[in-house]
This record gives sequence, structure tokens and C-alpha cells, in this order.
Amino acid sequence: MKRKISVLLAALLLGGILGGCGASGGTARTAAGMQLTPVELSEEQTELLALANVDLNQTAFALYAYQADENLHAISFSRYILNDALEWEPVNEYQARMFDEAPLSPSGRISLTEEAGKSFTVNIRADGATYRYGAPDLPDGLPQITAHGFGSQSGPAGIVYGEEIPLLVRTFRADDSVYVYSADNFYDTARFEGDLFTEAYTVTFSDTVPE
Repeated sequence: MKRKISVLLAALLLGGILGGCGASGGTARTAAGMQLTPVELSEEQTELLALANVDLNQTAFALYAYQADENLHAISFSRYILNDALEWEPVNEYQARMFDEAPLSPSGRISLTEEAGKSFTVNIRADGATYRYGAPDLPDGLPQITAHGFGSQSGPAGIVYGEEIPLLVRTFRADDSVYVYSADNFYDTARFEGDLFTEAYTVTFSDTVPE
């Protein structure tokens, strides 16, 4: 029962955070126009999540606010796994997107939350509704993992329709060395050489509906 209450409490708290309650850095629109901006949780929100057994020191979590325009028709997420040649391979069976012939709400929030023993759950909050895409399983047969690195965007990223924006990278290692990563490392895969497993998530905003 305690576990069930914790899960429900965490879901309610995340709903409030996605809705924009009290977090800092949550305004995505700047003078530059359309933006995806990292959101920092307040100390109070972090403490409340800890009460629900969501320890952000142990759980990888990324939160963004986005501001597009009235031409937004689709938001699509992609998941990639790094192969032995240090090239990103898309996980084609991963389908996480929302779209409509009518324009979508131009502003909202996106969260990615690590699930125990799995990858990341993706949530979108827009127009008062939350859309959730469950965490995929990790590959079978991964070696013993000693440490992992995680990185998201550290500053605003401009939104250009049809262009991918890296949201996060996560890597598993067989030693206890500590590495600082950023979502920008998506373009610098040599950094992950020797790691056991590396994955990444990206988002693409579009002014057209997928076929």
C-alpha cells in the first residue's frame, strides 16, 4: 500500500510540475522567438518528490518548457542507441508523438523520467492535458553496471520546425569513473567510447502532420 501511495503521489506532483507550479526558468519564449528551455525545480518541489521516494540524486530527470507558434502541428520524440561504431541507431519501434490537423497548443512542458530497470517515460503537458509515453525496456544481457552518466540541455535551444533537438543522453559504464555529460554530447559520440550502453532522446517540432 505504501508503494502504491508513493507512486500516486509522485504522479500528482509531476502533474503539478508539468503544469508550471512554482518552478524557475520555465518561460520558454525569449526575444529570439521559438525556444525549448530547461526548467529548474524549486527546493520545495524537490523535497516533495523526495517524500514520494523520487530521489533526483538517484533518478535521471529532465524538464523543459517549449514555446512554438500557431503553426505547430506535431511533436515527435525519437530514441537512439549507440552502436559499436559510435553511430546512433534509431529505435524504429519507439513511437512517441502527438499531432493534429488543427494547430496544437504552441506552449507546454516536456518531462523525461528514468524508470527503474527501464529507459525513460516521456510526458507532455499542454492545454491542461497530459500525454504519457511509457518507458521502453533496456536491452537484455547488459553487463554489470557500476556507474552511469546522464546529461540534458543546459540552456535554451532554438526551435526550428523539422529539426531534431537532443533532450538527453545516458550512458552506463563498467567502472566507477565520473563523467559530466550534456545533451550536446549527442554530436560528440567519441566521448562514449568504451561505455557499455548509451542511449539518447530527441524531440522534433513540426508545422506539418506526419504521413
